[in-house]
Amino acid sequence: MDVIKSFSRRSLIWIFFFMLLFSVLCNLAIFQLWQIVVDAVSPEILREAARNSAEFKAGLEALVPLMSFLKTYLIPITAGVFLFFGLILWLMLRRSLVRLFKRQGLVPIKARTVAEDRVKGSEARKKPAKEALVKPEEIFEAAPSQEEKMVRARMDQRYYLHLLSVLQREGRLVDFFEEDLSRYEDAQIGAAVRSIQDTCKQMINKTLSPKPVFEKAEGDTITLPMDFDAAEVKLTGNVSGDPPFTGILRHRGWRAGKLELPTLSSTQDPRIIAPAEVEIV
Repeated sequence: MDVIKSFSRRSLIWIFFFMLLFSVLCNLAIFQLWQIVVDAVSPEILREAARNSAEFKAGLEALVPLMSFLKTYLIPITAGVFLFFGLILWLMLRRSLVRLFKRQGLVPIKARTVAEDRVKGSEARKKPAKEALVKPEEIFEAAPSQEEKMVRARMDQRYYLHLLSVLQREGRLVDFFEEDLSRYEDAQIGAAVRSIQDTCKQMINKTLSPKPVFEKAEGDTITLPMDFDAAEVKLTGNVSGDPPFTGILRHRGWRAGKLELPTLSSTQDPRIIAPAEVEIV
């Protein structure tokens, strides 16, 4: 943040300096142009034209107060306009700098403050906190490196497969899906499914404790209020108009009563659902 403040002060000073310089040059150009016009049109010509034309004389009389006003206030007005646009330029430049730092992932660190000073006597008086000296390299935190981004991406992929890994470890669920069931009789398949379903159910209840979204039985009539949660209910059939809706509960839905998955494994390959097992003999 100190870098931004320092740059803002310096840029503000330079912008105001150049704006004042441009204002002076602009005024010099205006006065030079005015001198050229005065030299080209002499006062005698204007007086002669005013005597011959009442309308021209009235226009000159109306122009005199305006010229007197510009002669007095031209320099302040010009300087004010240039300084106003200089201030707008400085604000836009400062905003662009802050956005650039944020886009590059440079987050300012707040400077630490020193402890309050105690004065002699019976009463302690608090002094304003002073900013501690911070090294330039400590002002901003560097953006995550490419390696750190890859590690985070792998962890996100691991989280996606974590529950499946748990079900494979406890109930051999993936083994069941990949098994060729055409080699077995229906009775054998039923016995295997019963065992797999029991172990996976125990793990699901232990880690997620699933609960139905609606406690009513499937096939019952249910009315959805106006403020129903669209994430909890999927509407099917003839959906039209605005809630409340009345329909038949075709599926009760599920929600997690808790979320207590085992600790994520430390494997680095996000594609590994379950490691191979090798018995050394």
